Amino acid sequence: MKRNIANSFLVMWVFSFQEVLLDNRVNVEVLFESLCPDSHRFIKNQLYPSWKEISPYVNLKLVPFGKSSSLDNGAKFVCQHGPLECKGNRIMTCAYNMLPDQDRQVEFTNCFMESFRSQKDDPQEFGQQCAQSVGLDANEILDCYNSEEGTILQLTAEKDTARIRPVSVPTILFEGKLSDELHNNSIENFRGVVCELARRSYPEACQG
Repeated sequence: MKRNIANSFLVMWVFSFQEVLLDNRVNVEVLFESLCPDSHRFIKNQLYPSWKEISPYVNLKLVPFGKSSSLDNGAKFVCQHGPLECKGNRIMTCAYNMLPDQDRQVEFTNCFMESFRSQKDDPQEFGQQCAQSVGLDANEILDCYNSEEGTILQLTAEKDTARIRPVSVPTILFEGKLSDELHNNSIENFRGVVCELARRSYPEACQG
């Protein structure tokens, strides 16, 4: 009995310790748009290439909305790069809602930003290949896209974005705040910025 109590305490301590470690991660938000050339460039050249190395030290939130806006509580969305961008933003928020694992979110985003950009004029394109690559059912994404759930997810993305009202897209936030210096440096050296911040809690970060 005493051994069971001790084991239970040990398990609780391990979970508590893991939560502390997670709390020490760098909180990063990327506010971006599905058809924004600068967003595509950041995902392709900065976020994705560095992700495997920095992922143990980061809590990542991807918010595809940018300089879009909603009308009539989501009855319609207007996007900076046109209606097809609204489609892409909505597809991504639906996919993220089905992908709690941030590694797979990054994989999907990197794939989708490339494939959707090249096939945006195809009305049947909903990121099918990208969904398959991360173990998602593309039909479920389509169901979300066509439902009230898809509207609610985009309204939530709008709310998250409106806190900052980004002047440029993408906008990179750290710990829920916009630092012009950190944002500007991240556009050119995202890995370097994250590694420097992570070393405050994880001295071994990015040393491998």
